[in-house]
Amino acid sequence: MQPGSLQVGRSLSAKLIRSTLLLACLLGLVISLIQIGMDLRRTERQPDQDMAALISLTREPATAILFSLDHDLAEELLSGTLKQPAISSSRIMLPESEVFASRERPLAEGRLRAFSDWLLGAVRHYSWPLKSSVDAGEELLGTLEVEVDTYHYGQVFLERSMIIVASTLFYALLLSAGLLLVFHLQVSRPLISVIRSIAGVDVEQAEKARLHEPAGHADSEIGLLVRLTNQHLQAIGDTLEQLRLAEAGLKRYMDELESKVAERTHELSESVSQLQTAQNQLIESEKLAALGGLVAGVAHEVNTPLGIAVTASSVLSEALEELSSQFAAQTLSSSSFQQLLEQAVDSNVMLFNNIKRAAKLISDFKQTAVDQVSEARSDFLVYQVLGALIASLHPETRKVPVEPLLICPEDLQMNSLPGVLTQVVANLIMNSVRHAFAADIRAEITISLQAQGDQVILDYRDNGVGVSQSLQERIFEPFFTTKRGSGGSGLGLNIVYNLVTRKLGGRLEFFSQPGEGVHFILHIPRELTHNSGGQR
Repeated sequence: MQPGSLQVGRSLSAKLIRSTLLLACLLGLVISLIQIGMDLRRTERQPDQDMAALISLTREPATAILFSLDHDLAEELLSGTLKQPAISSSRIMLPESEVFASRERPLAEGRLRAFSDWLLGAVRHYSWPLKSSVDAGEELLGTLEVEVDTYHYGQVFLERSMIIVASTLFYALLLSAGLLLVFHLQVSRPLISVIRSIAGVDVEQAEKARLHEPAGHADSEIGLLVRLTNQHLQAIGDTLEQLRLAEAGLKRYMDELESKVAERTHELSESVSQLQTAQNQLIESEKLAALGGLVAGVAHEVNTPLGIAVTASSVLSEALEELSSQFAAQTLSSSSFQQLLEQAVDSNVMLFNNIKRAAKLISDFKQTAVDQVSEARSDFLVYQVLGALIASLHPETRKVPVEPLLICPEDLQMNSLPGVLTQVVANLIMNSVRHAFAADIRAEITISLQAQGDQVILDYRDNGVGVSQSLQERIFEPFFTTKRGSGGSGLGLNIVYNLVTRKLGGRLEFFSQPGEGVHFILHIPRELTHNSGGQR
């Protein structure tokens, strides 16, 4: 620690002397005010006491002088009263308020005159009757009147008050100095010693440091503080030693853990890579499995018109053979010719219609199969692509039975990934076919599309059993299915979510209530941006 850092901003000694001085001054002032108040009461009574003593001495001489009407003795008596320094004027008055004799002098001046007058008044008036005893009673001869200048008393009082205040403040200073000296010797100096002992601690080996106990403070609070601090330092030292040992062990463990983490990280990276490969393979397998199911269904669907076409072809061949045979034998009549010709025409029409129907099924299947396998970006009419998809899914939807209703403007065009879009809609339809409809439900699936700015809004609904609230948060999880034992893989809606958000660059909303079917809203860009997925 630097020596300069031992300087404190607010010293305890300075705070103590300020507090002590302030308290001593306040206490001294309170005591002084009490003393001054009591002295003021005495001073206020002092003129009355002095004048009472004066009249007791002068009443009889003044009465005798006034009885004899000796003016010279009266002047001499009044001059004697002025020897009292507080008296400013003295007179003897006749009963008719006529001045018999009078002596006076000006009021005293001084720097404390105004304050003295405020406390005691400038002058006080005293008057005593002078009476003589006669046989008929007492006769009033006149009065003795005296005016007292209170400054004589006020000056003494004020000077005495200042001495009291000054002595009180001097006592407060002496008391504060004494307390400061005692505090310095008993507290500040031992504390400074302890602080210097702390400052001298080697921060590199703080656990080995011990504080020096000031002399004479073994049983004081400072000594107790030093002993407790040393005990804590000992405990800190023990703890630091344990921490060093633990740190060394932790370092060894961290070195081992780092190598293990690197090894586990490499293994996890390989596992993640394998899982991603497996996920892609599962998605491709799901796509191919769906395509395989579609092939089987279409093959079964095509068998019917082809069987009818084969039968019609056989009937047509038989009619032509019979016509040729009768013509060769020249036994062909007009009625036979008409009958065989009608049979041939009917067979030909049946053959043409069923071959056309089979061709349409194969064409729709071909378009759907190519779209689902391909992820090429192109311009396409949405109505044609989804119409072909719905037709190709007829072998599956008729099992419910349900006929998906497509509501879409025929001129709605997109520049996107038709294969991805058909796979999304196919998965939604197959999800409804497999999970939505109970035996007593008249199944309905509605697929409506409309353009909204640069977006295409695809609204998919069915009137199936719906999805419970507890399962709605999990329906897009991979491998989650409610029909694990019935051939469900749990990838259908997960693939839908990934294709919509990653391939088509859109977003997907889902709503459902038990017994009210499902409701999907897909927001898909009409024109796929280059960074949304797919390639030209």
